[in-house]
Amino acid sequence: MMSVIDAASIDDVALLAGINRRAYKPEVISSFAETNWPDDTNMIEFFKARIVPRLEDTASKVFVAKDPSTRNILGFICCTLEDVQKEPSSTMQIMPSLPPFMNAKFVSSSAADVERLKGLMRGEKHYYLSAFAVEPHEQNKGVGTQLLKHCLKIADDANLPTWLIAFPGSHSLYKRHGFIDVDHCDIDLNAWDGNKFRGYGIYRQYAMVRQTS
Repeated sequence: MMSVIDAASIDDVALLAGINRRAYKPEVISSFAETNWPDDTNMIEFFKARIVPRLEDTASKVFVAKDPSTRNILGFICCTLEDVQKEPSSTMQIMPSLPPFMNAKFVSSSAADVERLKGLMRGEKHYYLSAFAVEPHEQNKGVGTQLLKHCLKIADDANLPTWLIAFPGSHSLYKRHGFIDVDHCDIDLNAWDGNKFRGYGIYRQYAMVRQTS
């Protein structure tokens, strides 16, 4: 069943934050970023604080996928137009002060790696995709693909490339839709775990770009 793609509103923030939390919670990196994982209550507030600026940014559009029958929100994505003058949006700009329930040392270090990847996007006008999340029970049903295609059409209509930072689990999805790897950053989770060798390895994030089709 095809979802209905619609623009998000400020009234959706709580729902979007919940989806964001549930979708990102299984990422192994979350257990390192949170001081008391799993801390659902505080993390939902954290995601609210990240979503609101995107809804208020005139260069950004947040789209939701809704069940056509129930109108329940199944997932969402943010598409931001960034030009030569506009610096790529950064994690620390969206959330300038880290709350105490976040591991500041780990988040600051990993955010610096991601900012280096975002620096590759400077110098050309482009669209940047972020805050892409789908309810876990709705994943692998085409919801994410619909949201992604909706944003890619916007970029194609504007004849502009699209950039993003991919988690390991979503890397293959983006490859299937024409994105190519530009660079990556590796986080040695075993080292952050005190070299206890409990099964943690390298967590790789990718800077990817897709040219217009």
